[in-house]
Amino acid sequence: MHYKKAIVTDIPEIKSLWEETFGDAKGYINRFITHFGIATCYVCEVNHKIIAMAFALPTTLKSPSNFEGVSGEAGRGSLYKMQYIYACATHPNYQRQGIMQNLLATIYDAACRENIAGIFLHAADQNLANYYRKLGFEDFFYRNHFWYYKDKLLATVPVPTNTIKFISPETYQKKRVQKLENNSFVNWNEDFFRFINEGEIQLCAYESAIFSYKTGFNNIIVDELLGDVSNEEIARLLIEHFPDIETVHIRLPGAETCCGQVKWCKHWEKQPEDGYFAFAME
Repeated sequence: MHYKKAIVTDIPEIKSLWEETFGDAKGYINRFITHFGIATCYVCEVNHKIIAMAFALPTTLKSPSNFEGVSGEAGRGSLYKMQYIYACATHPNYQRQGIMQNLLATIYDAACRENIAGIFLHAADQNLANYYRKLGFEDFFYRNHFWYYKDKLLATVPVPTNTIKFISPETYQKKRVQKLENNSFVNWNEDFFRFINEGEIQLCAYESAIFSYKTGFNNIIVDELLGDVSNEEIARLLIEHFPDIETVHIRLPGAETCCGQVKWCKHWEKQPEDGYFAFAME
């Protein structure tokens, strides 16, 4: 078995493995690779055939302004270079052989050599979360979840008087940094928000708040809501815009549920105790 960084000629096999493993639409796979490129992808080969892959997307973790972090200067916060591990896939014929464990170790070792603070990921379920814990990942990112139901909203929450404004990825990213200044959070850049906004996620402003949402079969997921506005008001607003929707699921910064795990590189001695992570692209 050979572990390596992917090259351009690997793209057809990577696309095929991705589609077979996750069942994602070809359009999404093509758009992702076109947008992010192949340089962040690591693969495992057997007899020159790719049988496992994972992307290590570069981003940063921004610590609170009062945290004495890597700069050693209190009151200024810190930016940690991080990598988000995404689309971990092993061909069904090669699963349960330790291949993904070795591939993640390859990514981790490379990150440490490149002076990256750590790698992090979002586990799709509790079994995967337990698996990643055994590989040295620790629970770090948390958020809170709230569900609102159409019948109750219509009966108890007045129709909001203001309207949703759709905003650009650049505006959303800037406002987001301002609203999260007292948190440790994954600081996605404008390019990342352009990618998700080109897909199914809408970026919005309402009064002084910002939020993002995506629609499902009969529900809406608000992946992020930041600002001085009630959950109920946003949920009622979305029900007004989408009459066929039955439930609204809102996710907020908080400490209720783990939504991401980190494996810190050993040379980083100072890290925040926890953080906030949204937009896992799950």
